[in-house]
Amino acid sequence: MNSPSPSTQPSAKVTKNAFRNPFKGFYSLWLRDFGSLSFLMVALLGCGLTILTIITKPEKIDVINLALGMTILSMSCAVAWQFIKLSANECAMLIPHYRQQVLIQASSIWAVSLFLSFVAIELSELTSIATLMLFVSIGTGFIYACLIKPQRFNYAMLVFLVLPITPQLINYIPQLLADYIVLIPVLLGFLIDRKLKRFSWNQDARAIYLNGLETGWMVGPIVGQNPWFIKLSRYLHPASFFIGPMLGMVLIASLVLSAVGVLFAAYIDADFPILMVLSQLMIMVCALIHWTRVQRWRAAETLYMLPSFSGKAGLVEQFFKSQLRLMGIVIMIMSLITLLSALFNSQITLMVGLHIVATTTWASGLALAFGAMSRSTLHVSLSMMLVFSSAIWLSTSLVGLREQGSINVGYYWGDLGLLLLMGVLLVISRNKLWKNGVAGL
Repeated sequence: MNSPSPSTQPSAKVTKNAFRNPFKGFYSLWLRDFGSLSFLMVALLGCGLTILTIITKPEKIDVINLALGMTILSMSCAVAWQFIKLSANECAMLIPHYRQQVLIQASSIWAVSLFLSFVAIELSELTSIATLMLFVSIGTGFIYACLIKPQRFNYAMLVFLVLPITPQLINYIPQLLADYIVLIPVLLGFLIDRKLKRFSWNQDARAIYLNGLETGWMVGPIVGQNPWFIKLSRYLHPASFFIGPMLGMVLIASLVLSAVGVLFAAYIDADFPILMVLSQLMIMVCALIHWTRVQRWRAAETLYMLPSFSGKAGLVEQFFKSQLRLMGIVIMIMSLITLLSALFNSQITLMVGLHIVATTTWASGLALAFGAMSRSTLHVSLSMMLVFSSAIWLSTSLVGLREQGSINVGYYWGDLGLLLLMGVLLVISRNKLWKNGVAGL
């Protein structure tokens, strides 16, 4: 009997030793999923605030601590979401190298964030890493809690409530315990690694992930059936159709938590960048409207079939008006929190408040305009660069306010020009929405 030819011999040895890029598919896993992208964008915002503070005011250790905490906690939420997504996938164990790639990528971005945090500490005037280690302990503790019970990810937003409190808590921790606080994340890391070795499909994780799909990947405590949230969702319909009651939850929670943050900062006499963070959150909410529209484009046919519109023209008209109503709510929230902040900060004058509100307005309007013109997830992702652009614009102007006592007049003229550009692009985008039909983008 003839032996098989060399060309038919198995090549298991070559396959086994072949190099596989562990970061292959990083864009699809992390940047095309708003569940992780939203937290990664907040982490990048924290990195930006850290760099800006180190360059301009390295002695502002309280702001640096808050920015680093924002980065660590946001990275923790992004990693926890990816683990939930992995556990929710029934085919995860059947797809070659899928589980391994997720774990390597999650470990890598976590390690990079820690490395950058330590670099920031070295470049700043911080003399202790105790606060950073406390943030790391909270972040790793949240990841471990989600691995044990995935439903706990619904309270991811509550993790950020400890952000302004943590730097104050470190003062009440005994010095002996503060010296060994670095051992807490090490122990939690060991427990996480042990849990991941027994990782398997989880029905509860699947329920959490599917809930994220239906709510635009903006998860939180389940209070969406509250009459107030339902009324707000109806007021913002049809813009709220693709994200659901979570839109109202985020708007109301942002208003309440920002007000509490301003009052708490005034009570302890601290300088928290609440207006900056709130402004970026409002812009992200507006960008989320069209992100979920593009992600759930098939649901547009269901929206079109509702007896609320007179054809496609009526649908486009009502969607445009609901976007304007959303912008009105954003302006109201920013105005109220700015007025509240002005009561405790003499530097926030009428013109400064108008600048803060105007920056949020034109950035939110541009996010809606560019989102309406988007035809793919990549287009919407690029439109989210407005979050970083507006953050740089607002932060540099506020740095000038702290250093010189006033904002350069060029920023006011820039706000006026960008508001005019926003109005023009909003009108243009009105005719671009569902240009190729409701069944397409």
